[in-house]
Amino acid sequence: MTLVRTQPGRIWRITLARPDQRNAVNAATLGELLRALGDAAADRDARVVVLSGEGRHFCAGADIEELALATEGPDGIDYGRALEEVMRSIADLPVPVLAVVQGSALGAGCQLVVACDLAVAATDATFGIPSARLGVVVGFENIQRLVLSVGPKRAGALLLGARTLSGEEAVAWGLVSEAVPPEDLPDRALAYAEEIADAAPLSVQASKRGIRQVLSHLSVDREAEGFRVADFDMMAAHAFGSEDLQEGIAAFRERRDPEFRGR
Repeated sequence: MTLVRTQPGRIWRITLARPDQRNAVNAATLGELLRALGDAAADRDARVVVLSGEGRHFCAGADIEELALATEGPDGIDYGRALEEVMRSIADLPVPVLAVVQGSALGAGCQLVVACDLAVAATDATFGIPSARLGVVVGFENIQRLVLSVGPKRAGALLLGARTLSGEEAVAWGLVSEAVPPEDLPDRALAYAEEIADAAPLSVQASKRGIRQVLSHLSVDREAEGFRVADFDMMAAHAFGSEDLQEGIAAFRERRDPEFRGR
């Protein structure tokens, strides 16, 4: 089964293709997405990559069933590491990546939007990172990206308060570049991509690199400054093995409010 569809060209299209699961990302999807981004990076004809979701939603987040398995022992799936590889691939891609968002962009889906260079959304799209409602912890690098995108107070509203935003609010907060009525999204996304594809490629690529280098300068490098995030890593690992996480997953499955106990 193909979980990620690609269409090479000047406008290189990558589409998450699990519409029955609202394009929730599992390990296999992340692997296919990473390969697709690598293929786009190797295509010298590519001018822009358009990342979208098939059906009514962009991406509803992590696959909860696989997330549950990931809590059961050392053979579980390391979602954080796999997701971070995808995020880094987006940043390292020579050409811009444009996210096109309809429906839900939650959890990992919202983090993908933050990682992209540009984003256009439907006004009625929904953005959020409900990690605090599940008991999971967003990876440090993704927290950095979010803080740099929207600032610490708004990042706190999304991460600590599990706030959700409409497409119009996401523009005001700096999560996306622009929002249009849902019926106009396909045409606007294509026009946006064509604007980039028609621009001078060396200028576009240099500008993307410059923006990314500024962001890198403002970020903590885990490899060079791991001591700065050691306490975060310890706390995140504790949360990942907690009873609260099991309760959060169970409550999600049973469609009820979780009862967290801080252990």
